[in-house]
Amino acid sequence: MVELSCGHTQHLRHQPPWQSRAWVLDPSLRAEKIAQRFECGWCAQGSVNDNLGD
Repeated sequence: MVELSCGHTQHLRHQPPWQSRAWVLDPSLRAEKIAQRFECGWCAQGSVNDNLGD
């Protein structure tokens, strides 16, 4: 799980039913993703979840 800059969290699994993220299995490919922009699905939906403070 990663914490995004917006404060939301995101699970980055290899085999969720809706996305394939094969890079999570390879340490060198994972390292390339550090500090790269990752769009927040919660923010895209205008949602708020419990891990955000006031």
